[in-house]
Amino acid sequence: MAGKIKFQTPRGVKDILPKEQKYWWWLEKNFYNVFEAAGFERIILPTFESTDLFKRSMGEFTDVVSKEMYTFKDKGGNSITLRPEGTAGVARAYIQHGMQVLPKPIKLFYWAPMFRYDRPQAGRFREFWQFGLEVLGDDTPLSDALLIQALCKYYHKIGLQDVVVKINSLGTDKSRSKMVGALTKFLTGRKKDLCADCKIRLKKNPLRVLDCKLNKCQSIIEEASVILIDNLDEASKKRFTKVLEYLDEMQVCYELDPTLVRGLDYYTHTLFEVVIKGKEEMAIGGGGRYDNLVKQLGGADTACIGYAGGVERTIDALKLQQVNIPEDSKADIFVVQLGDKAKQKAIKVIDDLNGLDLRVATAIGKGTIQGQLKEANRLKVPFVLIIGDQEVHDKNVILRDMHDRSQETILDRNIVKMVSKKIEEKNISK
Repeated sequence: MAGKIKFQTPRGVKDILPKEQKYWWWLEKNFYNVFEAAGFERIILPTFESTDLFKRSMGEFTDVVSKEMYTFKDKGGNSITLRPEGTAGVARAYIQHGMQVLPKPIKLFYWAPMFRYDRPQAGRFREFWQFGLEVLGDDTPLSDALLIQALCKYYHKIGLQDVVVKINSLGTDKSRSKMVGALTKFLTGRKKDLCADCKIRLKKNPLRVLDCKLNKCQSIIEEASVILIDNLDEASKKRFTKVLEYLDEMQVCYELDPTLVRGLDYYTHTLFEVVIKGKEEMAIGGGGRYDNLVKQLGGADTACIGYAGGVERTIDALKLQQVNIPEDSKADIFVVQLGDKAKQKAIKVIDDLNGLDLRVATAIGKGTIQGQLKEANRLKVPFVLIIGDQEVHDKNVILRDMHDRSQETILDRNIVKMVSKKIEEKNISK
């Protein structure tokens, strides 16, 4: 007899179960609150785009494009790619929808899954979630500092400690070209000491060597840092200094890292990575300025800066630091009922409360009042309405505050009014 078919998730993806939802809710709720207050508006991007969009924006020889993209032909023969990141899609949308005529800067955010065929490991999945921020149409050093400051406020608000911004500058296209030339010359002289992957990177894109985490290449990368600093032109140095001065005034904790280059080709000037300091340094996101990307994709010259943070990485950091995440109540009120007539009345009461957009929970199937109250406790519901046959006869209900166990009797005609008032008072006092 054939065994039962047992389906499981494909390698590199995972289910996000109810017990994990408090972390996701906490990050997402605070993300919207912080960045809407900072003037950002939401954009929802397509899950897939033309493959050429990513090749042109990120660079054909980056690891993401050459190794990690989920690319396929649709039924029309078009090459389509599941989005591996959000910035290219934002730049495409900015051009396609004529957003260049809007008042600047344009500040957008997104919260969405991304897809990369990467080797699954701790904090790294093939389907992973990112929150992204993009500021289009502002080339000032202050815009760089303000974005970094807002990010630090967000990470502080969700409870993370030891958050440090590692920062660097690639300068203008001219200084970057000079930097690449000097780096190529230096690395060519040390080629025999590089790992196999870095020997390939040296040929295709020397800056990618600086991303290598192998000990074999780390000492070489440290030597290269002096070359990178020396080849930054004066205008770029002046701009970068201004960014750092603003960060000092804002009391943002940062570290200079001359070897920080990020993994994509569209970056210019300021680059940064947000890390958690500890026994082992943990990167939770990164970004930078991409002043040439919009023009590169067919739009007008548009100065831009952005950031992408890893949701799973951030949750891992919260768990590692044992941050106490407040659990949201699953409902505003729980309706307890006992008896056939009480069940009928409870259905009418629940319908009336739902009409106020209140979240109402119940456990019709549980027989005893104690069993239902136990379920209300598990859901951390602030209030309970108790309806028995006596309450049906007397045309009232009992409203219990689950925090202090106080309770009062409310006439049927006042249920909706009194419940909404109590819940509003409770929310205000939080």
